Amino acid sequence: MRGAEVIITDQGAIRLEGGPEVKPHPAEVVITRLLTKIGLLPQQKTGPPVTVYVAEELLFCKQFSLPVKGSGIKQAMGYQMEMLLPFPADACFSSYETERRNKETAVTLYAVPEEGIAPHLQELTASGHSLVGLFPLSQRYLSRSQSKKKWALLLPGTMATLLTFANGRMRQRLLCPSIPTIGEAMELSGCDEVYCPGALADSGFADADSLLADEPLGKTFNLLPASYRRPDYFKFLIAGLALLNVLSLFLLLGIKEYRYHATSNRVEAEIATLQPTMKKIKTLGNKESQSKKEIARLEEIGKNPDLLALLTNLTAKLPASAYLEQLRMEKKEAAILYLDGYADDMGEMSTSLQGLGEVSLKSTSRRNNKNYFQMEITLP
Repeated sequence: MRGAEVIITDQGAIRLEGGPEVKPHPAEVVITRLLTKIGLLPQQKTGPPVTVYVAEELLFCKQFSLPVKGSGIKQAMGYQMEMLLPFPADACFSSYETERRNKETAVTLYAVPEEGIAPHLQELTASGHSLVGLFPLSQRYLSRSQSKKKWALLLPGTMATLLTFANGRMRQRLLCPSIPTIGEAMELSGCDEVYCPGALADSGFADADSLLADEPLGKTFNLLPASYRRPDYFKFLIAGLALLNVLSLFLLLGIKEYRYHATSNRVEAEIATLQPTMKKIKTLGNKESQSKKEIARLEEIGKNPDLLALLTNLTAKLPASAYLEQLRMEKKEAAILYLDGYADDMGEMSTSLQGLGEVSLKSTSRRNNKNYFQMEITLP
């Protein structure tokens, strides 16, 4: 539903009440009241928001191309304005729309002298109305339902204006010295559908008033200067909340970083404190390992036969006629004593040594009138 509208013509301003008043966001109301209470905003009357339209015949429009693109458009337009406008650039309201076309940028410029429009805007703001925007009258008929179509609009006046739209953009604007017929309008615009406000049924034109059922797009050619625009406190609130969220995020990251460094420093301090103790523990561990090895070695030694006792016992049991040439001992599964020598009586020799362990006579031989033997004794 459309809100209140004002159409400025060469005869003056025409007020259209439109649909119900559009209520501002509750947050915006609260912020406005708060700013008014603390004196940052003056106490003033409040009225419904108003969209202001300017008759096409009062507007200067020019379509041209510039060999620039991107951010250079704004700078180029600043240089061109004085040459393009038939009145001083600092004494008018203007707006332009651009469209990229190959290597050039197509520009549509709208402008209107300030002296004929400013009194109406001041009267509206003085009565407490907020201004939604200041648009050419043709933008009043450009709604979402027509944004994807190609169509034409004929606006009567002192000099009729024929405008062609395609995909939501104005493609052509022609001034007609007289109102063209439907056939002429279709030929000039290249459209099969031409709208005209208050068109008669037999004129062939479609009634442009039927386009007013939808909300206007209201996005392009807003001629309203910033000084007349009411601050959007709700946007300020959203921006403030977004900034607060960003600051909170940075603060949170800072706190986490601080905690990480604090924990890291604390861990490093604890490690530095424990390092002497850990060195002592390592030294004690090495000593313990060496002690265990020494104990194991001593235990291993303890399991071997007592050589001194063995030799003493062997000397006592060996017959007086026996003589040992070689004595050796090996330890495999058991300790074995190997004896090589000679004796007069081999039987006495074996019997005498039975007390040392299990005696086994491996071989005997007689040489040089002597009985030689090789004997093994498995020690217990």
